[in-house]
Amino acid sequence: MRFALPGATAVALLALAACADQPTPLAPSSDITASAARSGANGRHGKVAGAVYSMSNDPAGNHVVAYRRFESGHLDRLESYPTGGTGSGGFEDTANGMILGNARGESSPNNLNESEKFLFVTNAGSNSITVFKVMPKGGLKLVEVQPSGGEKPVSVTVNHGLLYVLHSGEFMDGEITTPNCTTGNLPSVTGFRVSANGHLEPIPNSTRHLSEDHHSGCAQVSFTPNGRVLVVTERLAGDEDPTSAAGDEGYIVTFVVKEDGRLGQRRITDATGQGPFGFTFNKQGALFTTEQFDGSMGPNQGAAAGYMVNDDGTLTPASPSVHNGGTDTCWFVITDDGKYGFATSFFGDGRISSYLVKPNGGLELLNATANTDQVDQGASDISLSEDSRYLYQLNSFKGTINVFRVGNDGGLTYLETVQAQAPSPLAAPLGISAF
Repeated sequence: MRFALPGATAVALLALAACADQPTPLAPSSDITASAARSGANGRHGKVAGAVYSMSNDPAGNHVVAYRRFESGHLDRLESYPTGGTGSGGFEDTANGMILGNARGESSPNNLNESEKFLFVTNAGSNSITVFKVMPKGGLKLVEVQPSGGEKPVSVTVNHGLLYVLHSGEFMDGEITTPNCTTGNLPSVTGFRVSANGHLEPIPNSTRHLSEDHHSGCAQVSFTPNGRVLVVTERLAGDEDPTSAAGDEGYIVTFVVKEDGRLGQRRITDATGQGPFGFTFNKQGALFTTEQFDGSMGPNQGAAAGYMVNDDGTLTPASPSVHNGGTDTCWFVITDDGKYGFATSFFGDGRISSYLVKPNGGLELLNATANTDQVDQGASDISLSEDSRYLYQLNSFKGTINVFRVGNDGGLTYLETVQAQAPSPLAAPLGISAF
């Protein structure tokens, strides 16, 4: 997201203004389904097929809400699990605040489909990472809470026994702050080794800065599917005045991963469009990133673009910016067969846009508004079920999760909405993971 005012003031004012135009979120009803209706005892929704997780980012105590996922895609709330850390309480403008995976890799975006899974969760308010083991039928068991090695962890990735966490560099001063990687310390990444049982061991001297631009707007960190390159997006870097409408801002920073787990040469690529934010990969290793194009100050300019990632960490543009008509496009997922991509736009009408995805990184807009009317302003993180048959989309203002069935043609059919977190005028809830 891009705001005309810096920090928490901008987020609060824009969020409150947005909420003023929206109806107050309702208690569970026929539209927002009570968990009792999802018990599945009568077999209406088939067997338990997976789980969905959402993070509160609560400064009073971060927690993860878990849902059983049935074969039909419908959800049944399990319980809320404290992470042992605290959230920041404000919107962090990031993707992959928590991920599912194990020492080998991630369930998404690296398409790891294995029975043993862990949930890795960032605690932005207490500078720590929580690891949960995923139990049968979706429950969570705490493995450990590990200091993250930096200030305000906001995104995390794991692959080939390595975990890297992105730190925004902001320091918590007892107040809710959302400066979005533009004040405080320089954003950085820090590495850990991941054991088979989910324990983390810090890698000495693994911390590296990104572009070293003080107006970074750092958004996401992820390994390529083969684990050889670490990729980080900076949506504001390169812009001389991040408080106004911009020209050509945004970097993609890459590091080749060395055998000892530390990072090699840093490479900085000027993004194809403006404001690279959330991203994902297909199985061929092509990179697909959303583009904000000035966020709230760039109405209807949201886009996505594709790149090939070379072995030396350099990027080759594979697609121009493909605009979708949304405002502030920020999150991206791709179906496991690599055919379709879905991107959410936070501001404006709030929407999910669908793309045709090509193996070499090409993109073609399929449907600018693939969603139905249930998606509106505040549409943020999205995640696909392990079989890519269902899409789960978080609204960070309302604290709700919308559930859609993904058709063979890439179309979306609305199924239900569940109230995962308390509504927040600061859009605090962030992060969603599914399998």
